[in-house]
Amino acid sequence: MANHYERTNEAGVIILGFSDAFVQPLETDTLVAEDAERHYNPVLTNGRGQFLYRRTNGQRVERTQEELDAEWAARPPDPPTAEERLAATEQALLAIMEAMS
Repeated sequence: MANHYERTNEAGVIILGFSDAFVQPLETDTLVAEDAERHYNPVLTNGRGQFLYRRTNGQRVERTQEELDAEWAARPPDPPTAEERLAATEQALLAIMEAMS
């Protein structure tokens, strides 16, 4: 049997769930189940890789869709693809060649 823990970030969002059969808890981790199964199985992320829960007043609370959407909108843009980088390089090279002629 094992104990299950959850780890939060500075905003209280649950970023890791684990069993002490595999990971040793930190002092800041929250014990959520004693004498449980060896594996911690709850799904903590959605299809976009966002964490679904936060800890509020010691309880696991589901994050609202508004919270998730705001977080998604605030993420940094994706880096350009190789094709986009190549096109930008070609445009820059053409601009240099035109300026030199």
